[in-house]
Formats: sequence, structure tokens, C-alpha cells
Amino acid sequence: MKAEPIVLAFCVSDSFVCHTAVVIASVLASNPGERFVFHVLCGDLSPGNRKRLAAMETAAASIVCHDIVQKEERDLPTLLEHVSREAYFRFRIPEVIDAPRVLYSDVDVLVRGPLRPLWETDLRGCPLGAVREASDLAATPSPGWVRYRRTIGLHDGNPYFCSGLLLMDCGRLRAEDATRRLFADAAACMKTLPPPFFAASDQVVLNRVFQGRILPLPVRYGMTALLMERFPKEPVVIRHYMGPYEKPWCNVAWNRTWFPYLCALLRTPWRGAAARFVLGHLWGIVWSVQTKKGYTRGFLFGLRVFKRPAQPRAPLP
Repeated sequence: MKAEPIVLAFCVSDSFVCHTAVVIASVLASNPGERFVFHVLCGDLSPGNRKRLAAMETAAASIVCHDIVQKEERDLPTLLEHVSREAYFRFRIPEVIDAPRVLYSDVDVLVRGPLRPLWETDLRGCPLGAVREASDLAATPSPGWVRYRRTIGLHDGNPYFCSGLLLMDCGRLRAEDATRRLFADAAACMKTLPPPFFAASDQVVLNRVFQGRILPLPVRYGMTALLMERFPKEPVVIRHYMGPYEKPWCNVAWNRTWFPYLCALLRTPWRGAAARFVLGHLWGIVWSVQTKKGYTRGFLFGLRVFKRPAQPRAPLP
């Protein structure tokens, strides 16, 4: 008897669909013999990108695209340069995907190992499973981290989790009216939390609403650079490029994460962008302009030569 397919979900804008394809390619390469159903939640997916995604379907992998009409999301803030309103789409997964269980992932990751053990994790009655944030795993949390936890309303003793990977019991989430509760809490946070404490937006809300009821997953399923330093002997199943300058597509001189991404990119219908991708990184060794966290910075041979406030985003129509 064949094992049930693993169901993965991604929530992206059209400009990030290429990164979604790279993640899918890494999943398939690292999980031979498995079957997958990939769900892509997107509000502006172009016909060309739909066609490219469809070209990745095989007997072992089907891809389902969902057109999401932004409702509550339009009124919620995005306070980090690398986070868009599509981050809030993960709140809608239990309503949009008719499956008892879903594995949600950000697209700034590469999968390096088998996902079946993660997929079959017993959630022990919890609605979610996630990897703890590196700052929360410190032997002695910093005073700033303790203040952050308390300000966002997290009770002492309840772990704080990264929202980049979520193992979701969708049946339980639907029964608990989770989508409505999450959006309601996000609206409350927008009004009551100082902006720096709501910068992680969807992550803050998920930790608040489900605090004490999120199962800690092994760090191997969400390895950031900091976690790799703290757990050097832990195998890496999912590499999460979480830092703003660590994204494989960030062209700065010190970025060393791009080559594994390139290898996966070459296995997608976006392989035609590989040459431009490589040239961008080579040019980034000499000169790069990056906008992160409200500031635009220029780098010459890896050294910052200017920093100025970023131009404000154009308002939504």
C-alpha cells in the first residue's frame, strides 16, 4: 500500500513564484519515491507563471494554484522590507486547502533530506508544530528578548516559534475557527503593539493565538545560520535562509548561499534566468544596493559606502 502524499503549501506573490519552484525542485530531488501535492496560494499569479508551474507536474507531484482575494490582509501592515501581505495568507490555509494535514513552508528554504518523518509527526493534540526561534533557545535569553516576549503577550514558559515552517492540523484549526481568530488578533496587534514588536506580524499572531499549544519540532527542519552555529552536529533537512542578507537571491559580496539555490533553479522551468542570476552575484561582489528594514545601503567590494532612508512604498490601489 502506497503512503499518502505529502501536502505542502506556499503563500507568495507572483514575483516569488520562481523561488517556490526552486523549493519544489529541492523537495523532489531530496525525496525520491515520495508523492506530493503542492498548493500555491497567490493573489496575482500570471498566466505565464501558471504554465511554468504546471510544467513541473509529474506522476509523483501535482501542483494546485489558488487565487486568493485579499480581504483582511489589505488592512494589515508589512513592517519588514522582505515580508509582503501574502505572509498573512497562511492564516487561510485551513479554509482554502481541503486536507486533514498540511505542511506550510516559506520559499526562502532548500530541502536537503526526507520529509516523511516530519509529515508523520504526532502533533499530540496540538493544532500546529513548528521550530523554535533561535533567540528563544539561548541558554540565557537576553533582556531584550525577554522584553519582546512579554510585550507581545507571550506568557513565561511558553516557547516562541518561527512561522517559516508549520505542520498544521487543518481539521482541528477549522474546528477552532482559527482563520477568523488569527485575523482578529492581527487587527488587535496592529492597534496595540508598537511597530517594532509587530514587525514579525504573522509570526507574532500565531505565537499569541496558539501559545502553549504548538509542538516543538526538531531544529533540523528549520535550520537558520544561527541554529547551525548552535547545533553544529544536527543534520540539516530544511535550510532556512532567514536573514535579510542571507537570501540566495541577495547580491552582496559576502553571500555564500546562492550556489545550492542555483543548482535547484536549473531543475525548474525558470532555468533560463540562471545566467542572469550568476551575473548578478558576480557583479554584487563589486557593487550592490540593498533595501532592508527601511534603509537603502550601497556596498562597494562588500564595504558599505552609504546608508539612507528608503523611499516609501507606493500605496495600494
